[in-house]
Amino acid sequence: MAGLLAIHAFDDLWDVTNYVRYGAISLRHRGEDSVVVCLPKEGVKCLTFEEPDEIDVRLGSYVAVVGTYNDVRVDEDYIARGSSGGVEVVVLADRPYEELKPLANAVAEAVHLSSLNALESGLRKVFTEFSNAPTLLTLSSRGDVIAWRCGSGLTPLVLGSYGFDLAIVASEHATAEVLGAEVKRGLPPGEGVIISKNLFKTFKTSFSGSPALCAFELLYLARPDSIVDGVSVYEFRKRVGAEVGKAFKNEVDVVVGVPETALPYALGFSQSVGKPVELALIPTGSRSRSMLKVDPMEKVVAIHMKMNPVKKVLEGRKVALVDDSMVVGSTMKAAVQLLRSEVGVDEIHLVVASPPIVSTCPYKLFNLNMERLLAANLTKDLAVKYLDVDSLNWVDAGVLSSVVRNYNIKLCGKCFKECFFG
Repeated sequence: MAGLLAIHAFDDLWDVTNYVRYGAISLRHRGEDSVVVCLPKEGVKCLTFEEPDEIDVRLGSYVAVVGTYNDVRVDEDYIARGSSGGVEVVVLADRPYEELKPLANAVAEAVHLSSLNALESGLRKVFTEFSNAPTLLTLSSRGDVIAWRCGSGLTPLVLGSYGFDLAIVASEHATAEVLGAEVKRGLPPGEGVIISKNLFKTFKTSFSGSPALCAFELLYLARPDSIVDGVSVYEFRKRVGAEVGKAFKNEVDVVVGVPETALPYALGFSQSVGKPVELALIPTGSRSRSMLKVDPMEKVVAIHMKMNPVKKVLEGRKVALVDDSMVVGSTMKAAVQLLRSEVGVDEIHLVVASPPIVSTCPYKLFNLNMERLLAANLTKDLAVKYLDVDSLNWVDAGVLSSVVRNYNIKLCGKCFKECFFG
């Protein structure tokens, strides 16, 4: 899983350094361990940074493609180089893909053999052949940007512009807005765009399957200020929280959302159950996503940086603790221990705004270990004991499907052992 960004100015007097830096910052929630920046220099030159703030030198380029990743060592599963007839390309994908190198060579050949006006046809053939390719960005040595949203529709891609001066492609609507761009539209599944100094053109490929957005885009991954496939992420999460609240049977004094993704769920839940919501868990420093951490020590540090309790609000009270999802349960177990031992909470009723995760992701969007998935290995009663909570309340898959249908979209639910929601 990664965040993708492309900036292309239509005049080579531009320097896109600041757009790259702040765009990468806005996408850190999709990949916080490394930033890869590719420029049309010396063929195609790729620079790797551990933090977006490290991009403190002038890139000196009117075009760049960027990927933010959750691995310091981004390997050939995510990035590939191709060449043909003196044309070089680099492909940045948002999830692992074994055929990325052959795809890169095929794109390079299409760029080499086609004039700009004929490139659309060549790329259509390439992405028809590599129909299972992930959402990706490509940069050629002559400065062409090619963006493509996967035919399965698992991850989004958005087009934006700054008048007639620059074009932007990003994984999220909010990134374009943060950079001051006008969001034009989202790319539908199986559609790509070619951007060069003399051309801006879309192309479409056919896909035999039924497109479905990854459920985690709306449930967990996307920024709450984003719009994904026409759906306001904030409103969606708030509505799911309200539906969970309708089925909640326990008495509580206060509702608390785990920062930061769960806050819209907590607001909806609070309004539904008629109890006040409190910002009683305070994050420290920049946002760190514990679910995406693999190393146990990094996960523990991320958890404690994620939430520090406001004791006066919680001491001696019955708390509905709302989170967006639960994978292995270590984040929640640590939070519960903190609330019981250091704060003196009377009761903790855990509310999870996604169904139980019981399978790995077949598309490798998330690095889920089947042996560590809490819901796949423990019954609900055992999970309650392990987490040391008074009750455990997951959103029902049928309830989630009902909410999804209201937005006229379809979500992939394979990690929940559901084909689709909606």
